[in-house]
Amino acid sequence: MDRVIYKSADGIISKSSYKDEVNLHDNRVLTLDDMQKDRQYLTLHKAFEQGVIPILYDKNIISIKPRVDALELDKLPRDTSAIFFTSGTTGEPTGAIKSRENIRAELAVLKELFSPLKIERVIVTVPLIHIYGFLAGVLLPRALEAEVVLKEEFLPHELLELAEDKKTLCITNPVFLRVLNKLNINKKYPNITFLSSTGKLDREIASSLHEKLAVTIYQLFGSTETGGIAYKINDDELWQSLRGVEISKVGERLSINSLYISDFLIEKHLTKVKKPFVTTDIIEIEQGRFKLLGRASEIIKISGKRISLLEVEALLEKSEDIEEALVKLSYNIDSYKDEQLDILLVSSMELSELKKVVKEILQENYKRINIRVNLKLVKELERSYMGKKIRR
Repeated sequence: MDRVIYKSADGIISKSSYKDEVNLHDNRVLTLDDMQKDRQYLTLHKAFEQGVIPILYDKNIISIKPRVDALELDKLPRDTSAIFFTSGTTGEPTGAIKSRENIRAELAVLKELFSPLKIERVIVTVPLIHIYGFLAGVLLPRALEAEVVLKEEFLPHELLELAEDKKTLCITNPVFLRVLNKLNINKKYPNITFLSSTGKLDREIASSLHEKLAVTIYQLFGSTETGGIAYKINDDELWQSLRGVEISKVGERLSINSLYISDFLIEKHLTKVKKPFVTTDIIEIEQGRFKLLGRASEIIKISGKRISLLEVEALLEKSEDIEEALVKLSYNIDSYKDEQLDILLVSSMELSELKKVVKEILQENYKRINIRVNLKLVKELERSYMGKKIRR
């Protein structure tokens, strides 16, 4: 199939195909103008086929634009196939250069992973300007010979309807799945497989969705720089490395080597990436698979015990009184006291009552550890275009 189905905000459905004419203006590079998602999709396909380099980034992140404008195209590596800019974990814009070999090698592995499912339809809920959206949302559907369904914004129940009992792969993220899990849905959907990336999905949510809806959930772990690293299914605790990815440990950190890692990054200057690539992820390896404990910046020690900030967030968000939580470490070098956790909470509860709830949760899960916290109520947490919580 080569159908590209686009559903507009007012419900109008239009169909196109990969054979449709797309004008790239004979450019060597391409930045996406404001265009609806089906045109973005076809434009990116044509660019990849014709060797035009797409430069992809979120235009709402103001700090990235100057770095894009400063690109010296004649100094890019000859095999540059695409450039993906992110704001980075520090807020400093970073561009990951992907070669044709990077993209083709990882696409082949994703195709190998999902081909046995005989997918007929792919629904893409994520932005196409992210490496995950580009590989899984743009290139994978055609590699699977499946039709693709696009929309600017999807509602969870709408997605279930759009599957139409076809064998469907939905490219999405943890935020979408968390919302879907809250809905009261009684029907089973064994024909739907979710592929989720860009953030952590709580094991209990994955288990709940699998049990309630009979769907299968694949989680993909990786980054813009590294490409895909590993995957797991439903509520598995351990990650299985993708074919072609070698994993090891340097200290407590995950070290990887694969064809999917960018050879160059665009920071203040063009930087050669060292391989094997040592990530900031803390892991434990068990029988060839690994358990992801969190990032180095997200794991702290209080009273000698290692605590994951993401784990604290997950525990808080299990409470019916807390909608969302963001936990950060606050450390005052002039203080003789232990580190303090700054916690932003989205909740309808009064702050005074919320303090009691948080205290009970922490005491129950971290016995004999005195964790100092500073709570703040907010209307909503700031998120990136891929749904990740923004940590400043």
